[in-house]
Amino acid sequence: MKEFRIYQHPTGKQEAVKQGWSWPGFFFGPIWALVKKLWGLGAVLLVVVLMLSALPVETEVGMLASLIVLVIYIVCGVNGNNWREKNLRSRGYDQLDTVSAANPDGAIAAYIKSSRSHAE
Repeated sequence: MKEFRIYQHPTGKQEAVKQGWSWPGFFFGPIWALVKKLWGLGAVLLVVVLMLSALPVETEVGMLASLIVLVIYIVCGVNGNNWREKNLRSRGYDQLDTVSAANPDGAIAAYIKSSRSHAE
């Protein structure tokens, strides 16, 4: 089981954010950021990664560029979920609870179930 923080927008939409390392952030970096509505970060990362990836790997500069790209993806893995939480808060979401679940949908379901049992 993983720990998820549950966020809710005033419109009622809920989001679950896993705590810790972000595998999607690591593997997909800029694309992941854009999908998660981290527009500025995603656009900057995409431009930087594309520019660095255009350098030929056979050269010393190209090898250094490849290493920098790897570091960028590692930074996305380490910080991705924190960036997501900050972005949700800036868009008006409030943190409601932290729950354990296997996946984000399960986390939201567990929160709903828990909140209903507390209301009774």
